[in-house]
Amino acid sequence: MTKNYWDWKPVFHMDPYKSALLVIDMQNAFLEKGSPLEVPMAREQVPVFKKMLSYCREQGIPVIYTEFCIGPDFHYKFYWKNAEQRGLRVEAPYCELWDGKYETEIYHELKPLPSEKVIKKFGYDCFAETDLDSVLKSLGVSNLIVTGTVLNWCVDSTVRAAYHKHYDVTVISDAVSSYDHAGGTAEDWCKMELNLIAEAFGRVVSSDDAIEEMNSFQQQEARSI
Repeated sequence: MTKNYWDWKPVFHMDPYKSALLVIDMQNAFLEKGSPLEVPMAREQVPVFKKMLSYCREQGIPVIYTEFCIGPDFHYKFYWKNAEQRGLRVEAPYCELWDGKYETEIYHELKPLPSEKVIKKFGYDCFAETDLDSVLKSLGVSNLIVTGTVLNWCVDSTVRAAYHKHYDVTVISDAVSSYDHAGGTAEDWCKMELNLIAEAFGRVVSSDDAIEEMNSFQQQEARSI
């Protein structure tokens, strides 16, 4: 296959009445300048997140956040076997992702509202060892709008899990990010991941196109009444 993500025809449409916005790990550890785990691209995308958050809140679309963190009673050894090699440890005060530290808090420009769910997780997949699936089911969500960082770590893991749990997955192309590592640039990783997701696991659309499609869906619904 040689298609780019924008070449694929949609196999489902974004129904705002059955959607939720998932904001993955947009926390200080990844967005603060100079952080050991900094993802510069994520910080550059903050205006896009503000736009998506504003739209979803205005339309009554549920917003769910995740925070990547660990604690003395909140970690699973299996996930952390290689953590120290990546500059992470499960012991305080060394771990940059220790639960309750500044690094695990959502970035100040994207703070959740008091009514919005924040899920703490210690794995890459937002569904693993969390109540995300039950929360989505209780809200009647079938279309999961995915944003956040890091695209080829937590976002990818979550998209694959959501697909296998039978959610229609829509990834917002300008609201997911990566960083230079493993022989690839942030841009390389994003292109490869978005093309793969569009081929196998869901839709990939820009924030503007997502908003336009959901507005169009609402207008069609209104005309049919």
